[in-house]
Amino acid sequence: GINITASRLQIVEVESVSNQLLVSNIGQTFISPPINFEDQVEANVQAQLQSAFDEIKIKNSIISNITSFTLPPELFITIQLPFDANLNQKEIREEFKWEISQLFPFIPIEELAIKFYELDSRLLAGKNNALVVALKKKYLMLIKFFCSKNNLTPKLVDNASITANSFINTHSFHGKDSVRINIFNSRHSITLFINISSKLAYVKVFQKQEDGVISRIIKEISQENIKKVITEPFTNAFISGEDIGTDSLSEINKLSGLEF
Repeated sequence: GINITASRLQIVEVESVSNQLLVSNIGQTFISPPINFEDQVEANVQAQLQSAFDEIKIKNSIISNITSFTLPPELFITIQLPFDANLNQKEIREEFKWEISQLFPFIPIEELAIKFYELDSRLLAGKNNALVVALKKKYLMLIKFFCSKNNLTPKLVDNASITANSFINTHSFHGKDSVRINIFNSRHSITLFINISSKLAYVKVFQKQEDGVISRIIKEISQENIKKVITEPFTNAFISGEDIGTDSLSEINKLSGLEF
């Protein structure tokens, strides 16, 4: 697995031994100056990634060639949208494409790869809602080029925040109706996930360039419908992603009344 952020390249190798998954290799290297994915020339981004990967291979001998990638949340459009359950998967996808084209008219819809996850129905209006995630295809081509240059076979490309949330849900189940709040911290945003019975129920991305990001997160989880759910027993709270800092962590714990 390879996680790419603006300033780090991180790798982990996992192998199956006697039906157990074991971490056999883990490492990271820093990227300086940080990658500017949106505005930087693509060839320069490729060169920075290659340089970081070459550096990490010196310290960590990599055996695997089948590789999954996670990318920073900032590269994705992440929104919650309702859908008609009478439609088939193809029709639902087409509906989401149309919705995204209306919300983001400055991005040609044919340039986006789209994925969606059905949400638990207890926190949003209506019975059928989905988390819709879109990524510019140029980033998939960037990964494809990187893999071809390094004799790697790409298996999966996903949003780092969603992958972290799924991992925590899978490995810390606390029973029916348990509630889990996960916060994923990245360079330019913080993503809030609320899960009920280990199923995703609510997601919101908060941009850091706007003031008071912690207070905006607290305001979000203080909404009556959310507050009612997270006062249930077995509420767990996790923070993952890039370093959030002890001051911010203390502020979240104090204002939310939860221990992250």
